[in-house]
Amino acid sequence: MAAVDAPVVPVAAVPSEPEIIYKVSSEEGTEFKVSDGALRMSETMNAMLGTNPMTAEDVEKNEAIPINNIKAEILELVFKWCEEHKGEPIPVDDDTVPKNVTIPAFDEELMKIDNDRLFHLICAANYLNVKGLLNVSCKKVALMAKGKSPEELRVIYGIPTDEEDEAAAKVAKEEAEKKKKDGEKKAIEAPGAEEAKEGDKKTEKAKEEAVAEKKAAEDSGEGTSSA
Repeated sequence: MAAVDAPVVPVAAVPSEPEIIYKVSSEEGTEFKVSDGALRMSETMNAMLGTNPMTAEDVEKNEAIPINNIKAEILELVFKWCEEHKGEPIPVDDDTVPKNVTIPAFDEELMKIDNDRLFHLICAANYLNVKGLLNVSCKKVALMAKGKSPEELRVIYGIPTDEEDEAAAKVAKEEAEKKKKDGEKKAIEAPGAEEAKEGDKKTEKAKEEAVAEKKAAEDSGEGTSSA
């Protein structure tokens, strides 16, 4: 008699715990929802979260984690990068950008931003210690500078010329002088300013008269004793 295969009974998969989603707020108070894995791409945030992540209930009860010195538009870029690369190995400590760093297509697209925002993205990656993002963003800057003349680099990075520096300093000085004059003018025009000034004069005069009377009295006393 031919053997009959026993029916295969599927084993129900053990449901995995849903990943914790944290609330994080920017300098302006804008809130972002970021997964545990993405936040841990930042060594700063990873150290803060520790080895025992909060439960979903804890997260719901707690206020958003504040990152008070990074603006929302930059923080959004950081978290997009972290969500894309979460779970990847974190580069080892190194003071230089490795020469073999390549910029993935996702990162290249993410960094299609103006130089000012790119600079702030690098600062944010450094502050939060997101080493992978710091490496690719610095590599991006290095590639932008490659083969460029000093004048081209000045334009790319917005470095002012000596003449522009002098002009800016002159404008700043003129504005400071104008503010000072405006302040003095407002003080003079303020209600009661003249009365206060007149009162100061009277007070000063009264002090002088009191000193004179005291001196006269002392002189008179000396004259009496000598007599």
